[in-house]
Amino acid sequence: MFPQISNITFAENEERLKVVLPLRRQWVLFILFTISMLIWVGMIVVVAVFLVRDVLPQRERYTFILTVMMLVWLALWYYLGKVLWKRWQYYTADREILFVSKEMLIVRRPVSILGITDAYDMQYVNPFYYNHEHHCLVFDYGSQRIYFGEQLAEEDAHRLLKYLNHRFFPYHDDEDDD
Repeated sequence: MFPQISNITFAENEERLKVVLPLRRQWVLFILFTISMLIWVGMIVVVAVFLVRDVLPQRERYTFILTVMMLVWLALWYYLGKVLWKRWQYYTADREILFVSKEMLIVRRPVSILGITDAYDMQYVNPFYYNHEHHCLVFDYGSQRIYFGEQLAEEDAHRLLKYLNHRFFPYHDDEDDD
């Protein structure tokens, strides 16, 4: 039986448990990353147009060097865009979904059909605990600390924590969390 926690929905099938946690959009960061993405796309278009229209038709000595420099810049700009895209999706999501099974723990922040999905092998996942500094639930995956459930009230987070640890880490002592 699932615990009654406000704003959290549970679903289960024979493969895994699905826990949907609410998120409140952080508007300042969302707007900042949206503007950054628009600038990124605009600069890609400007450089591509400049390269095709102004540089490549030239038959000067510097054309090859300038073309190589622009292509290197585009490659670096592409990798910056991948980082921006991931952060934009992170701040755009309005819910966080945990898929927990005996083999895998998947944390998903969906944005329509897009979104960020991180998968963790349960063999290396440590029991969940509450982080008082960040006011959210945490689990350690090897040496990584993974935060989730940032919008939960502390009492709801503790109820979810107790349920998840009891279900997936039955031999874990709950007194170690405090």
